[in-house]
Order: sequence, then C-alpha cells, then structure tokens
Amino acid sequence: NGQNRPPWHVHLLGMASLLRLALCCLLLAAAAAFTAPPRTAGAALRVRMASAPSAAVAMAHHVNKKATKKHADRRPKKKSLADKNRKAPPYPVNPMALVKDTPDWSIVQKAD
Repeated sequence: NGQNRPPWHVHLLGMASLLRLALCCLLLAAAAAFTAPPRTAGAALRVRMASAPSAAVAMAHHVNKKATKKHADRRPKKKSLADKNRKAPPYPVNPMALVKDTPDWSIVQKAD
C-alpha cells in the first residue's frame, strides 16, 4: 500500500498547487530575461575601456556622402570639349504651354 503513494512533496502540496508553483517559477525565469543588467557591469566596462584606449571604437577618417550629394557626385559629367559645347536637343513643343496662356477665368458681367 505504501509503494503506490506519490512522493512526499506532491502529497503535501497537491497537484494543483504544484502546477501553480511550476508556472510561477517559469514566469519568474521568463521575466528575468527582460531585466537590465546590473549597473556594476556597465561601470566595470567603462573602467576597462578607459584603461585600454585601443579597445575604444575607432572613428572613420571621413564621412560618407548622403543621398543627394552622392547622386550628384555619381552622375555623368561633361568632360570632353564636344560634350561641353554641344547644344541642347530640340524638344517637341509642350501642348500644356499653350493652355497656360489662356486665362483660367473671365469676367462675364460686373456686380451691382
């Protein structure tokens, strides 16, 4: 009769309480993953970096060009005299330029 009994800690707590205890331990371990490291670790790292300047981040000698400056730098340039002295190609007439010359509105009659 004594051999079929569960271990003493399961017998004392009950199965539901044991499951709650296991869930709490699991949540505590999961929450510990999201905590910040202790301040002493950061302070030790700063002291170590101050004592060894070679471990500090090396800065770039020059910065990279950003967006518009890089596009302007990479565009094709007119280098030969034939390119520099070439006249602009004849573009077709824009039909919207003729519409723009007409007024948008006109006076039909004067207000009283």
